[in-house]
Amino acid sequence: MGIISGVNGTELVGSATQLGKQKVHAEIYYRHMARQDLSLAFGGSGSVNVNGSTLTSTSLTEADIEGSGEGMMGKVSVQPFDNGLRYYIVGGFGTYDLKVPSGSLSNTFSTDNPGMVIGGGIKYTLVPYTIVSPALSVDLSAVHSRYALTKFRSGDGKLTGDTGYLLTIFEIQAALTLSKKFIFKLGDGRATFDPYLGMKIIRNRVNADNLSTGSHQSGTKVGWAPFFGFKFKPFPLEGLVLEGSLFNETSASVGLTLGF
Repeated sequence: MGIISGVNGTELVGSATQLGKQKVHAEIYYRHMARQDLSLAFGGSGSVNVNGSTLTSTSLTEADIEGSGEGMMGKVSVQPFDNGLRYYIVGGFGTYDLKVPSGSLSNTFSTDNPGMVIGGGIKYTLVPYTIVSPALSVDLSAVHSRYALTKFRSGDGKLTGDTGYLLTIFEIQAALTLSKKFIFKLGDGRATFDPYLGMKIIRNRVNADNLSTGSHQSGTKVGWAPFFGFKFKPFPLEGLVLEGSLFNETSASVGLTLGF
């Protein structure tokens, strides 16, 4: 299959606004990855005998491929002290597809059962939110994903069957987020609207194992993606979160945000 490299950024699903001392936030959301720009390296080696000596040659050809997927995710953040530093864990499950070009068509490798995603990170508010000024934060995270690519479908639809690839991705991500929270009266209570935007840089280390032959390939790719979203809380503890990203990934996430 070759070496798979790609960009699959973790959703922030949160603004730069500080939580407050001993506050806990949780998000439960659905994410849809419409498109990921990936690369696939096909490698081969050969040998030739010249005057009694064996010379080995290796070739590597890269091709553009496309990844996509969807799943359910959860994230829990806590700020134990009043210093703007928060910690979080993230996890969930989902499906994943890879489209590999073959001539004018694309063959597809896909999951039959959901894969696993688990990780965590830290977030620090560089500039706290005030009534007159926006907030600015930096985010560092590490996430491990594991998918079994068990299904194959040819681009012309004439050939389908079972295959056996184990795909694991270890992602390190850094993000910078800018946000501005607005507070207004809604009915007898108070609501908040917290739009945000930013940029994330993603480094993925990808491993692909063919379970039938035992072959192993790996690859690393660094990419970036601008993102934008908002949190809307019409109630003190419950609300809606929505986020999208562009460029190296085209994705959208929507879910519930809960504050304690």
